[in-house]
Amino acid sequence: MTGFALGVPGPAQADTTFSAKIDFGTATTVPVTGHTLDYGQPYAARTGPHQGSGLTYGWVGMDSATPLDLTGNGRDRGSAEPDRLLATFLHMQLPASSPGVKTPGRWEIAVPDGTYAVTVAVGDRTSLDSAHAIQVEDQNAVDGFVPTDSGRYQTRTVEPTVSDGRLTLSPRGGTNTKLAHVSIAPVTGADTRPAVRAVTPANTASGVSPTGSVVADLRLTGAGVDAATLSGGTVTLKESATGTTVAAHVVTSGGGDVINVSPTAGLQPGTRYRLSVTSGVKDLDGKAFLSWSSVFTTGSAGGGGSVAFEKVASGATGRSFTSVLKGPDGRLYAATLDGYVMRWTIASDGTLGNAQTISTVRTDATARNLPGAPNRTIIGMAFDPASTASAPVLWITSNTMYPGGTPNEPDWSSSIAKLSGPDLGTYTEVVSHLPRSVKDHETNSLAFGPDGALYVSQGANNAMGAADPVWGNRPERLLSAAVLRLDPAKLPASGPLDVRTESPGSYDPFAANAPLTLYATGVRNAFDLVWHSNGHLYTPTNGSAAGGNTPATPSPLPASCTRRTDVGASGAYTGPSVPALTGVGTAETDYVFDVKKNRYYGHPNPSRCEWVLAGGNPTAGADPFEVTGYPSGTRADRNLDLSGMYDAGLHASADGVIEYRGDAFGGALKGKLLVVRYSSGQDIEIFGVDTQGRLSPPTVGTTGLTGFQQPLDVTEDTAKGNLYVTELGASRITLLRPKATSAQE
Repeated sequence: MTGFALGVPGPAQADTTFSAKIDFGTATTVPVTGHTLDYGQPYAARTGPHQGSGLTYGWVGMDSATPLDLTGNGRDRGSAEPDRLLATFLHMQLPASSPGVKTPGRWEIAVPDGTYAVTVAVGDRTSLDSAHAIQVEDQNAVDGFVPTDSGRYQTRTVEPTVSDGRLTLSPRGGTNTKLAHVSIAPVTGADTRPAVRAVTPANTASGVSPTGSVVADLRLTGAGVDAATLSGGTVTLKESATGTTVAAHVVTSGGGDVINVSPTAGLQPGTRYRLSVTSGVKDLDGKAFLSWSSVFTTGSAGGGGSVAFEKVASGATGRSFTSVLKGPDGRLYAATLDGYVMRWTIASDGTLGNAQTISTVRTDATARNLPGAPNRTIIGMAFDPASTASAPVLWITSNTMYPGGTPNEPDWSSSIAKLSGPDLGTYTEVVSHLPRSVKDHETNSLAFGPDGALYVSQGANNAMGAADPVWGNRPERLLSAAVLRLDPAKLPASGPLDVRTESPGSYDPFAANAPLTLYATGVRNAFDLVWHSNGHLYTPTNGSAAGGNTPATPSPLPASCTRRTDVGASGAYTGPSVPALTGVGTAETDYVFDVKKNRYYGHPNPSRCEWVLAGGNPTAGADPFEVTGYPSGTRADRNLDLSGMYDAGLHASADGVIEYRGDAFGGALKGKLLVVRYSSGQDIEIFGVDTQGRLSPPTVGTTGLTGFQQPLDVTEDTAKGNLYVTELGASRITLLRPKATSAQE
């Protein structure tokens, strides 16, 4: 729903004249015709007999590029194995009882940067004492292969991309791995094909939560992955040892820029799993993805403690629910992706009944012939502070609906409106012509503040601040990527407030008495926001996936630099000057921001004289929220509120948020932030809040707060401490009821 953005660079095309075939054996081995010999020499230019011409290859340490001599680790099984390619091999990890070099090593060969089909073979005719593993670059080829009488060898092919001039094979994760032969060939046309860039969890990761999901970060050449090609046949998750397929939902984000594999019943603790993405996955232009394979091992199941919830079917199903909240009339309200507002009575046990469908927004869209009518996407919902049980007034955000596929949603097409009157049947547009992206970044949530103003989370138009083709080359606007503040007392007496800031519009949020102003900037794509009882405004925010573009600081500085939100506090803006980045190679994490007035939170916007992504790269060491694509010494924006930035998890898609206010669990949860993670976690994480409003690292794995299907939002019925979670992937609202734990009994 509120996915990540990324840029378009594809994998580098390999030099199509380069290929190699290596036969591993002893110093006296005569390699099979067409192959060159490796018998354990340190990495260097090869000049010996049967070692080709102009090739550089050999062995290095497991954790460094230091050349390693494994001469003596080769074996030849002779006539016991009639296939000469399999009869000879080399121990990558030699047991203590065998003659040779006991230090394990990796094998490398110098190759032009590019994408290759790499085929590896492991095994041994006369011995079954191995659990073979081969990692090729950042992918897995062989995992835990144990030979048997009926299967002595295993051969596998992967398609890794090399970017450092060396193709690397590692036995990490194996025991006494025996490498027989390798063939390397370029993948023709790889630079025009989409691919997996990286996965979370990464290849060979251990201690992975059994309750999360697997997310592949994509390297696109077009507008996004075709969701129709994602299935259990094209993307698989299996137990590595048994090959048992894990039942899972395979989906993408609203932006079409990730592949998310969500097990329907969680994973087993302490178990190895293999993710495979095949060429059956295609992008929206019909181009097949390069194949991918990786493995990871789960840790313990977690859970326990004094907080636990039980999941219960609420009775609300069959809609693409986005946001949810309890109304002043004691009923539960939920918005939908296609423009409905639903409401239910809440029974004494928390379940929902007497469903009512309110079509006011869709009716208005049809009457005004809005783009995509009658569909509209409602995310923001907030009841007016003056609402009563008999006369509720609901403020909403209304956006053109992005159904997925080729992105082309019109800019300046989002709005804020009020629903009032009997059954909320009266539609009153309050703010018109808010910006929006071509995909699913739009005008998101609403929250009334303690000052009576309405606070609005407005999404970014692109990935990392500069236009990119995946996001329709749409630039940031003056009001995008920000938390906005609307003062209802300053609204015009009649008609909506037109806030289009570019021709033919002329709205100026800096003007005296402007009703809609910039409260905080650089907030990339915040789905939700909440005013805590401590007076702080918190907003979970989606960071970008890898591949986006950032803007360069122009010289001279533009006129927008005289109207930054921090000019009053810090004076005229003079820098720093930063270079543009294209196809940023690393993803941003997701955040929870402790939002403060007139501060900046890391998403560049040239129209506001904001140029630096996240924390920049100020030192040669590790820096908070750094962007290593910048040259070392690149300072963060002077207005960055680093102390108000908290890590919600890579590819989390941190979305809905509440402050838990009930007294359940003896008050153990009261005052804490509950943040919904739509993507990699598919759960609700819990942040502690101290007396200064600072957040502690999140707690995950709480019983009852895991195993959702693309959850988006959460709300609390404070009377009972029950939670209601919208699950977009399951078209339902799930009820969570506090339950006693052993710690409470």
